[in-house]
Amino acid sequence: MKQRWWRKKLTLMLIAGANRRIVRLKLPEISLFAVPTVLVTIAAGGTLAFVLLHDRYETTQAQMQKQFEGTEQQLQHTIESKDAELVHLQASLIDLTQQAEQFKAKVEEIKQLKQVLAVMTDGATASAANKPEQPQPVGGTELTPTAADVAQTIVTTKMSLTSMINDMNGLMASLAESEAKLAEAQHIRDITPTLWPTRSRTVTSGFGIRLDPFSERPAMHSGIDFAGNTNDPVYAAAEGTVAVAGYDGQKGNYVIINHGRGLATEYMHMTKLSVKSGQLVKKGQQVGFMGSTGRSTGTHLHYEVHKNGSPVDPRPYLVATRKENAEP
Repeated sequence: MKQRWWRKKLTLMLIAGANRRIVRLKLPEISLFAVPTVLVTIAAGGTLAFVLLHDRYETTQAQMQKQFEGTEQQLQHTIESKDAELVHLQASLIDLTQQAEQFKAKVEEIKQLKQVLAVMTDGATASAANKPEQPQPVGGTELTPTAADVAQTIVTTKMSLTSMINDMNGLMASLAESEAKLAEAQHIRDITPTLWPTRSRTVTSGFGIRLDPFSERPAMHSGIDFAGNTNDPVYAAAEGTVAVAGYDGQKGNYVIINHGRGLATEYMHMTKLSVKSGQLVKKGQQVGFMGSTGRSTGTHLHYEVHKNGSPVDPRPYLVATRKENAEP
């Protein structure tokens, strides 16, 4: 019977030296394939294990690096937050210092006011001041203040100072509000046409229905006519902006000023103008010279007040005195 190949034996002879015994090892023929295969398997396994361990190392290192970067960002954010808190505390400290300075200044104002009041009342108290000061009757038991008494005094003093500061702030706010109201009232006064537009107080024709001097028929006279001399100055009745400065066949040389809040004034029949369209004018500023241009029977100023686009009687507005009129 033919022997199968994996059962065949190989003899391996190991000769140590000439005079020594020869060692014979019988190995199956399959070992010629098994040993290299085992060696290759071991090498491949080692290589695979190294690759896996290296990948695991790279993954672990990446995770640790990411975690480190996240921790570093958190620390950076915490540092920035602490820096912002520090800046806020510094700003609060500066603000507190400024408030302390303001309080000190207010106390100085109170001291000066006290001195003024003392001077004002000095005459009334001079006789009392010349008299020697008499000791006032006092009494009671003298006790050494305890730490609790001192602490309570400090708390009470702080409360009093806080109340005083609040009162002062309230007073300052009230004064500021009053100042704002005063400024607003002054602005309204400046833009309200209360000033007489001419030096002359002679009115030749009032507001309302009258006989037209040309047609001699009843007609609505939408303003007031002031008498005067040629080239007498004509003044802006209130502060505003020149809307129109030009010539019209009916109005002659005329000016319209917008004052805001729906008020406007108009000046007609002037010989020449002193302002231009778009120009800002002050109350009492000269806008032209009295004349007789346009539809006019002689030298005069036709003056109108418009409220929300409609002419109204100017007389209720004319409360200013001659001294308020500006000189040309």
